[in-house]
Amino acid sequence: MIKKSRGLLPGLFIITIAYFSLGFVSILLANLALLCMALPFILLARVKRKVWCQRYCPRASYLNQVGKKHNWRKNPRFITSGKAKYYMIWYFGLNLMFIAGSTTQIAMGNMEAMPYIRLFIAIPLFPLPQLLQVSVPPFLLHLSYRFYSMMLSTTILASILALIYRPRLWCAICPIGTLQDKVLSWMKE
Repeated sequence: MIKKSRGLLPGLFIITIAYFSLGFVSILLANLALLCMALPFILLARVKRKVWCQRYCPRASYLNQVGKKHNWRKNPRFITSGKAKYYMIWYFGLNLMFIAGSTTQIAMGNMEAMPYIRLFIAIPLFPLPQLLQVSVPPFLLHLSYRFYSMMLSTTILASILALIYRPRLWCAICPIGTLQDKVLSWMKE
């Protein structure tokens, strides 16, 4: 059994930095995002609390490092009122729908893979230089870039919030945290 948490474990921010760095080694490692999305729910099912958010989230640790200053602005009402979390759920769901749909279409041969970063679903950037060149089916390359893009987009947004407002303001609108809250409410019914 996991003991009651006492804050984030130190040094977890390294995992966030490693995730984005490993994209330059092999973009295929971007599929580790699936693990980052599954672990919170595995822990929630086991412990019946949001221990991921409270103790193990590498992004929360990263945001604590990014937002270390002390002259923050007042949190925007749009975020603290709770409305923004539902917009983020829609964005997250839309992203996952595009990822699943486009990857399926590529696997079926109906669409070309997009082997480059794409910020906020709409802004095409560039492919990452790769230290390891691995020959994989186009759908797997596409899937990897889409996950990397989604993680990068939300990390950029979270970092901006941490720099301007509070280090973990992102946590108030994090789709994983919002979904965990929903699952917890279902578990209590």
